[in-house]
Amino acid sequence: MRDETAFETTAFLGAARRAKRDPYRLSLFGRHLEPDENPLAILSVHGGMLLVTDRRILELHAHLEIHGAWNVKQFLGYAVAREIRRAEVQGVDHLVGPPQEDRRHATQIEDRLVLRIRDGAEEILIARGPQAVLTEDDIRELRAAILGAQAK
Repeated sequence: MRDETAFETTAFLGAARRAKRDPYRLSLFGRHLEPDENPLAILSVHGGMLLVTDRRILELHAHLEIHGAWNVKQFLGYAVAREIRRAEVQGVDHLVGPPQEDRRHATQIEDRLVLRIRDGAEEILIARGPQAVLTEDDIRELRAAILGAQAK
């Protein structure tokens, strides 16, 4: 487990670029790192965070516990929803367009990341809203983090 100091050289992309670097929150991400694993980039995604390390791509979702009759939710940290080895990723595409499934939100667009892997593709919904979240610089940095040099 790593603490918040592991994130000193990490690129914060998209909405995370403007986020406060809260040591407690960073330590919650650090719980999912191996002792010698280095985080390269963090990106806010729909329902959680995307953490790119020198070995893996982790999609983390908020872990909430419901208490009592009023269904009060307590935030307990992040759980790994999906893990992809960076060595499996052959390409990264950024797609912006109308919602693929839910036509009720036709006035909104979906900002998606598509990771091309050996066995097909993995799609990650970045955001749904009136405009794209990722800038060209964000996409360039994210591609470099995902497709660049990897730890052995």
